[in-house]
Amino acid sequence: MNEDMEKGLPETQSPLSDGYQADPPLKPGEDGFLGRLIDLVVKPGRLMVHVEAVPRWWQAGLLLFLLMAAFSWLIMPVSGPEQMELMRDSKLGQLMPPGEWEKAYAEALDPDPTKRILQSLGAGLSTWVMVLVLSFVLGFFARMSGGQGSFKQALGVVHWASLIPFGMVVIIKAPLILMTESLMQVNIGLAALLPDADPGSVLFQILVTYGDFFNWWGLAILVIGFRQVFRMSSGAAAVSVLLPWALLVAIPVGINLAMM
Repeated sequence: MNEDMEKGLPETQSPLSDGYQADPPLKPGEDGFLGRLIDLVVKPGRLMVHVEAVPRWWQAGLLLFLLMAAFSWLIMPVSGPEQMELMRDSKLGQLMPPGEWEKAYAEALDPDPTKRILQSLGAGLSTWVMVLVLSFVLGFFARMSGGQGSFKQALGVVHWASLIPFGMVVIIKAPLILMTESLMQVNIGLAALLPDADPGSVLFQILVTYGDFFNWWGLAILVIGFRQVFRMSSGAAAVSVLLPWALLVAIPVGINLAMM
């Protein structure tokens, strides 16, 4: 109660109102980039205390860009041909002129170095743009649910939390993809229960998207972050994160299924 009064917030909107206890912040000067990466894994509550004070969203965004660009460049000789094989029997592949698929497949097997670099940079940039869009969407929902944070703070929460599903996961998956020489067979989640499933099936697409363990981890950190930074209850933070996320990721799933 006293802490709520000192912050000038109603008791019902305090992050402590339902038993939440954030980790104490580091001492001045100890809130460094490496420390934030460690806290992301071991003490996400303390990380969000510092994100609330100084978001530094661009640092996490730049790391996301570099990791995704490097991941895309590394696995392109594997992912390119595999994606072309999936396209061959898809609706999009059937619309390609005769001989066009064979030409594209040959280019995927041996990508041009310049094109490979440009595509990798594009993958990193598109990932960053996606996280930016997610930041504003979740920030909007949090504000509509009574949250008291700013959009700059929402950028910080989403960017740092996104290092789990977009950053850590590619570090783990990259060597597995190179070992198996397959992007589709490497799944860290419920999709791994269906190793022989058709990648174009509805069930497989749903499990890949909604059953990924790193997505769950990242969502949990998002809930912690909005709860701490936007002074929300656990329920309000969870709804503000899970509902828009589920709707947003349904769009690419629907597009993929429509193209199959």
